Amino acid sequence: MKDVEIFINKHELLQSNHRVVLAVSGGPDSLALFHYFLQIKAKYQLSLVIASVDHGLRGDESKQDLEYVKLLAENWGVPFCGTTVDVSSYKKETGMGTQEAAREMRYRFLAKVMEEVKADKLAFGHHGDDQAETMLMQVTRSAMPEAVHGMPVKRPFSCGEIIRPFLCLNKEQLLNYCTENHLKPRFDPSNEEDDYTRNAFRKQVLPFLKSLNPKLHQHMQGLSERFSQERSYIQEQAGQVLQIAEMAGGKGGFTQFSKTAFQKHPLALQRSAFHLILNYLYGNQIEEISYLHEEMFFHLLDEQKPNASLDFPKGLKVVRAYDEITFTFNPEPEKTAFEHTLYIGEQVSLPDGSTISLEAGGDPREQEGYEYVCDSHHVSLPLIVRNRKPGDRMILRGMNGSKKVKDIFIDQKIPAQLRGTWPVVTDHDGQILWLVGLKKGEGCTRNPSGTWLRLQYKK
Repeated sequence: MKDVEIFINKHELLQSNHRVVLAVSGGPDSLALFHYFLQIKAKYQLSLVIASVDHGLRGDESKQDLEYVKLLAENWGVPFCGTTVDVSSYKKETGMGTQEAAREMRYRFLAKVMEEVKADKLAFGHHGDDQAETMLMQVTRSAMPEAVHGMPVKRPFSCGEIIRPFLCLNKEQLLNYCTENHLKPRFDPSNEEDDYTRNAFRKQVLPFLKSLNPKLHQHMQGLSERFSQERSYIQEQAGQVLQIAEMAGGKGGFTQFSKTAFQKHPLALQRSAFHLILNYLYGNQIEEISYLHEEMFFHLLDEQKPNASLDFPKGLKVVRAYDEITFTFNPEPEKTAFEHTLYIGEQVSLPDGSTISLEAGGDPREQEGYEYVCDSHHVSLPLIVRNRKPGDRMILRGMNGSKKVKDIFIDQKIPAQLRGTWPVVTDHDGQILWLVGLKKGEGCTRNPSGTWLRLQYKK
């Protein structure tokens, strides 16, 4: 097991005086892990704790596995923490599959043990063949590089880290270790069935690949480590891409950025940034997100239509409005029609909280954008403030003929979702005087002969 010690030191999995929880089921991999850590305990000055879970899926047989591990721990003088969980009931509660439910309950218990004993590490007996199976399954299920990573050698968990010191070995080496050290592991008969996808890979795919490359486990572990290193770098660079974005709310929140600025970066960074956004908004990227969603997103960026949207799982909506891209869980507000009568000396409030006021007299000069001045003799009072209507047209200052309000919105690149509630000011006869903040109509300044009227818009 010299390879394991080299692997531990290379990845800095252990330090002196660490308290390590060993996840032991009684099978050959975890039994070898238990025995191996007893051999290195003195060298590293480790404190060991055994944790074991009966998932309640094999009746008395799995209970006996738990009792067997407990007896070994007692015989070898190591503290033991064990439990029995009801995976079947949890499956019904959550709708999870058997393996997913068992894993969640197992990890929940192991986290609790770590916290109770104040452990630094949680060690698993996963080996290189497990790693190869995991990566092959990931490749089969997903075309996204982010999904192909294998099991990490170490990762944060509970109050410490998960470590996998046996990823440098294959299954045969662990079985030989058990034989050489007179260990008597218990075997789970479900591992011999083809019902679960992993078992099918284990029994049918891996033997063929190992016949081509006997060191497949080393090859796949090296690949996993390189993937991890390169992904870390790319994600770091993708994080720089997202400096252009407004991100708020974390899980369930929203993200907004400029399409033009986003597309200036290489496609590989755009892809990684896309997945960082999803991880941010979902808490962690969910299984329902697939390669197809990625393709849909990049098609949305390149689409000729200035306004478009996508529906992603769990209510996430991706909206393109000209150059603005928004990811949000918030449903679009209802397009509420409004129409207010506006008299001199009064103001009206709009659905978004902004106001428009009307005053008489004063300087005929007006500020650009949010002020409009007209002559009272050329308009009919009171004025009307409303949202747009189909067929709206207006005569623009300095223009002969009229122009559709719809075309003005398109020219000004106003997002489609904003057009329905954009304020329009007309006189009492329906003449459009002002498309607020965008365009001003005639309604006034040729040969003024009446009182000046001043409209002001405030956000």
